[in-house]
Amino acid sequence: MISLDSTLALDVARMVHLLGLAMGFGLALWADVSALKCFFKPVTDADIRMMHRLHNTIMAGVLVLWASGLFLLYARTGFDLANFSPKLMLKLGVVTLLTVNGCFIAYFAIPQYAIHEGFRFGDIRFATRLKMGVIAGVSLCCWISALTLGVFSQLRPMDGAALQQIFLPIFAVGIGGVLSFTIVVPFCVAVGLRIARYRNRRMPADPVDGSFGPA
Repeated sequence: MISLDSTLALDVARMVHLLGLAMGFGLALWADVSALKCFFKPVTDADIRMMHRLHNTIMAGVLVLWASGLFLLYARTGFDLANFSPKLMLKLGVVTLLTVNGCFIAYFAIPQYAIHEGFRFGDIRFATRLKMGVIAGVSLCCWISALTLGVFSQLRPMDGAALQQIFLPIFAVGIGGVLSFTIVVPFCVAVGLRIARYRNRRMPADPVDGSFGPA
């Protein structure tokens, strides 16, 4: 492990690590809100460009997490697996999954929005929407898990079984909730649009020549 005369380097690494986490998590929420708008209005070129910019910045935050995290990992364990705690292994797994999922966002989710420019999210094929929902759910759960693992010191002494009891429900509820959202909301939007069109067809036209008014 790294031998340091002071804790300055470790403190700086922790600060950078937290900044990367805050940047990634905050921008991920912003990206989710931007994508949510496409449930109610057609996707525009500006939406797609925004998604690309946000994703690139988020992935920069992930790289900061990796760089600072690996430095802290070496300082604490010397990369000796015998020194790896269950919490540390879980954290590595979460960030790895987050990185892989980020690739799916770049090469599948955002291109699907680009293909369907001018359409709402509900106009995308159902199977494709489900895949995009899983990707969004995994992203949300990974960021929540990374934040939880980084903030709560009570998790440090827990074994693998105890950590599973906490984080498996997070992923189950998170992914299930996002999938339900991607199914229910487009259905409700479609029903609302049909009702609006039906009312517009049944609404009588206003007289323009006064023929229906008093003589």
